[in-house]
Amino acid sequence: MNEQKDVAALCAALDALPDDESRLPLLIELLGLDGHQRHEDIVFDLGLIGNPSAIPAIVKAVTAPFPYLEQWGNLHAFQRKCAYALARIGTLESREVLEQLARHSDNHLREYGEEGLSKWPLPFVRR
Repeated sequence: MNEQKDVAALCAALDALPDDESRLPLLIELLGLDGHQRHEDIVFDLGLIGNPSAIPAIVKAVTAPFPYLEQWGNLHAFQRKCAYALARIGTLESREVLEQLARHSDNHLREYGEEGLSKWPLPFVRR
């Protein structure tokens, strides 16, 4: 099976799961893969779940050059969502990542790191 089919199978498996923490492993795996256009939704969901095991994947994704996000002009919105997901996770490790982003050489990442720090820890209350 080629990578595109693997990604399609992972997306189908994700869609078959209930909207809860059981999705976490697939969300983390898909966040680091090309071949789909769900990165913004995935990082948003990871923030809602708030599990610290997602931090390494978010760290990699925030600086990943996803061509479709650049082409659509959504790269910065995605990076901001990564910062908010880290703020929502609310651990010392996620705060350290936000602090690193706040010192990043990229102006946008620096801004989003600072914004995430201003919200950290970001509580989530289900309605």
